[in-house]
Amino acid sequence: MTTKNYCADEHSKMMKIINFRFPYPFKKIGLLGAIAILVILVISKAVGNSSIHLPDILRTVILLFLLLASLSKDKVEDEYVQHIRAQSYVIAFICAIAYSVLLPLISFILDIAITNIRGEGTIQFEETSAFVVMFILICFQILFFETLKRYGRA
Repeated sequence: MTTKNYCADEHSKMMKIINFRFPYPFKKIGLLGAIAILVILVISKAVGNSSIHLPDILRTVILLFLLLASLSKDKVEDEYVQHIRAQSYVIAFICAIAYSVLLPLISFILDIAITNIRGEGTIQFEETSAFVVMFILICFQILFFETLKRYGRA
């Protein structure tokens, strides 16, 4: 196999992965499933569910449903929609990174200020969980995609 054929084959494989989309009905399934799981989480929290693993499992299932919605085709899938989808992934990635960096930093600065005001000697640095970052990333992508799509065609 020549180098040119190998590169073309690798490029073809990469484009199949990049352009992979679930059919449009999966978008509704993903969004409705995520909302249903969110309602279940809120109800279990209100009732006072004592299960340790149930919230973690349900949060993972929410991420899977949101990923399903994020990777689903739109009703009309053209080059413009693909362009907007790529933009929404970039914007969501930048927002998630900014959130991951700025929130613990702001929390740390406020903790230092509060500690100095109160005279306490302990300062804590709060970490951002992986679930929160992934949840924000996927939700921002869906939000930005729908917003760019709506305002771009108006």
